[in-house]
Amino acid sequence: MDREPTPDDRRDEHEDESEGERHVVALQKFVGFVMMVLAWLQLLVAVSSGSEADHMPFIYYFVGLVIFINGTVTSWYKYPIMGLATITGLTLIYHIKSIGSAMRWEKELVVYGTIIYIAVFMFITKKPARRIRTPLDPPPSA
Repeated sequence: MDREPTPDDRRDEHEDESEGERHVVALQKFVGFVMMVLAWLQLLVAVSSGSEADHMPFIYYFVGLVIFINGTVTSWYKYPIMGLATITGLTLIYHIKSIGSAMRWEKELVVYGTIIYIAVFMFITKKPARRIRTPLDPPPSA
């Protein structure tokens, strides 16, 4: 009594795959964000106190940045952004390893660059209007 698969069976497999993919994307966002924040905090302390920082916070920051971009950006330009972040990170890390510790401008570049980037997207860019309608609301009139 073998039954033939129905189209509904294939749809369930597709839904399971998309749900698993959503979990991977959420994990990428979380891990990338945590890596960037921890490295950023270490660099912020190094900038504000004048202490030294080696290449490891930069590695964590740029690896976290690439992971975060891979999880959040869905457009075609995500790969050039990831490539530029990788090249920038590798260049900074190579320079820092060659001189022994990060110079002040390198730490400031990451710290203040992140602050400016977040400020632009939080305060300057327009956000779409969110319309929340409950079932009890009358339909909008034209």
